[in-house]
Amino acid sequence: MPKKSAIFVQEFILGFGFLGGLFTWVGAGPEEEVIRALLRVAFPNNEFVVSLLILLIVIITTTTGILGVYGLAGKLGLTIVGLAWISGFIIAIGGTATVIGTFLIIGLVLVGPAVFDYSKSS
Repeated sequence: MPKKSAIFVQEFILGFGFLGGLFTWVGAGPEEEVIRALLRVAFPNNEFVVSLLILLIVIITTTTGILGVYGLAGKLGLTIVGLAWISGFIIAIGGTATVIGTFLIIGLVLVGPAVFDYSKSS
């Protein structure tokens, strides 16, 4: 039986996948907007440097996240996080897609504890 903290981490990862899909559908992520605002203060007259640094930061954080999920849950974990992303993306569409997205994320939260290897996180 996994610890409560391990289950929290798994649900947190799924939540980020879900929110990532939702923010992709909306067209802007809060992390990117905060970073962009800070970099514009640091480099007020150079939009190229700001765009380049944002691209590098997004690549680094995405790669780190993918490697972390792979280390914790392997290929199946990456699949589950990908499905959480899809769920977040389609839930904002409305109608039947919202129902499908809702059931998908609920199913992933229920199946997730069986997939993630909690022995690696201790």
